[in-house]
Amino acid sequence: MKKWVIPIIIGLVVIVGIAYRISVVKGQENKKVEGVEAIQMREGFPVEVVPVQVGPFEVWREIPGKVEGYRQAVISTPVTARVASIRYQVGDEVKKDVPIINLDESDPKDFSRSKLLRSVYEDSRREYERYKVLSDSGGISANALEKVRLAMESAKTNLEQADANVQLSSPVSGTLMALYARVGERAERDKTIAVVSAVDQLRVVAAVSDHDVAELKPGQDVRLVTAPGKEHRGKVERVSLGANPDTGLFDLEIMLDNEERNLRIGTYVNVEVRIYSEKKAAAVDSRTRFRDSDGKECVFQAEGDIAHKVAVRVVAENDDNSSLEGLNPAWPVVLTGQSQLKDGVKLRIEKAEKISQTSPTGQTGRTE
Repeated sequence: MKKWVIPIIIGLVVIVGIAYRISVVKGQENKKVEGVEAIQMREGFPVEVVPVQVGPFEVWREIPGKVEGYRQAVISTPVTARVASIRYQVGDEVKKDVPIINLDESDPKDFSRSKLLRSVYEDSRREYERYKVLSDSGGISANALEKVRLAMESAKTNLEQADANVQLSSPVSGTLMALYARVGERAERDKTIAVVSAVDQLRVVAAVSDHDVAELKPGQDVRLVTAPGKEHRGKVERVSLGANPDTGLFDLEIMLDNEERNLRIGTYVNVEVRIYSEKKAAAVDSRTRFRDSDGKECVFQAEGDIAHKVAVRVVAENDDNSSLEGLNPAWPVVLTGQSQLKDGVKLRIEKAEKISQTSPTGQTGRTE
């Protein structure tokens, strides 16, 4: 045998061995894959399930806003003038129409009318008293007395109007929340000089988008959690029908209780508005939902160890859970492993979990 034949024979043997080895490995792999599929079809596809929770379900929308007085008066002076006296300090309770700040009647010159009108009123009051004595004794007629009385009332009205420019008061009773003046300083015209507010109730003003405003309406419940166990409750009071032309947003007003007076006017807070509430809803973890090839919302439910594909309608959802229509409350819902399932296949249930039906504080959601 020629020497060059031996290497060729050896090479062919090696190639045949390698090819055989490759075919054996591939055959083993195919047998392994086929074995897994066969086992899953026979023993069930491994899945995790959660029960359908039937009970209360709520969705809360978080909205940022600014705290203002529910009944609030902003006090300013009609002209630039010197502050003569201040009768109250910040934090004091003040009564409606009781002067808080007195301006100097002689500064500016326009205020000198107050002195003149006060003198006119005092003269007319004394004259009325003198005429009344004469009328009681029959010295003058009732018509003459009435003319003097009307003149006195007119002088009193003129004086009160002039005093309103000098003696600054609040049209509402409440707490003096802010004071922007000092005795001896000049108060600028039309600038805020004091703020009075009733603080047992406050309002939160906010601006929301056209998407969010569709979920809001007067009367909805509102909550504000300021600390663990401390919560302020209130209601949506007003939702504007049209957008603000300057911002393109819709104005929203919320009333909140503040009996403990621990909310401060001017601060910014995040309130929560309840936009959905159902006493008896069927709710599951939102991760159980998927869309099929037709784009329909579906879940898989387990009747014993058999999978059923169920079409559902989403009624409402928060960050974690969904309220659904179309569920069988007695069947648990598949949480993981949906992608490998078909209607009617056998399941091997490995784990069950529970969910919370109510959206925790700070979560947002939507409704259909």
